[in-house]
Amino acid sequence: MGQFTKKPVTVEAVQFNKAGDHPAVEIGVGGGYVIEGRQGFVGVNPGDWIIAEANGVGFYPCAPDVFAATYAPASIQADSKGEPALSLAETQAVVETKTAPRVTEASIKAKIADVEYFRIRHLTICLITLRNGFFVTGESAPAAPENYDQAVGERYAYENAFRKIWPFEGYLLREQLAAQETPDRAHDDLGRVA
Repeated sequence: MGQFTKKPVTVEAVQFNKAGDHPAVEIGVGGGYVIEGRQGFVGVNPGDWIIAEANGVGFYPCAPDVFAATYAPASIQADSKGEPALSLAETQAVVETKTAPRVTEASIKAKIADVEYFRIRHLTICLITLRNGFFVTGESAPAAPENYDQAVGERYAYENAFRKIWPFEGYLLREQLAAQETPDRAHDDLGRVA
């Protein structure tokens, strides 16, 4: 017998647990659940996945373990494509109008204790030391060694390292905001109980 790989195909499916989960599920003659597909009426059990036929006519059930072994969630379509709608300057102007707490270039610069640069042939490495002792590195190297310029390498390596700090600061800010929200949520929950 030959071996075959299932072609990648995106399906529409919903997990069935009880009557009303899917409009095509009916109660059969024997009292169990059935669904109509290409082969006529087929039994469906709670927990089964109901998959739409590829031709759009009918459905078929799939056991949960088989479904998990066969399918993975489909990638969502991109919200947009191509170049960003806003220029960098326009984006920065929009961000400046926001009033909620956020990470800024100034807030990151305030946490920098020291910046050092190292050169290895035409590779520039930037080592940023934060006030808490944490190190972040950035690198820059031209594709052609004859294009190397120390000052340009330092600028690009610094920008590379600086941008790596941003997600850490974002995480830290989110932690701080979550800590502030927790007492508020507890108070709200107590208010609902009272």
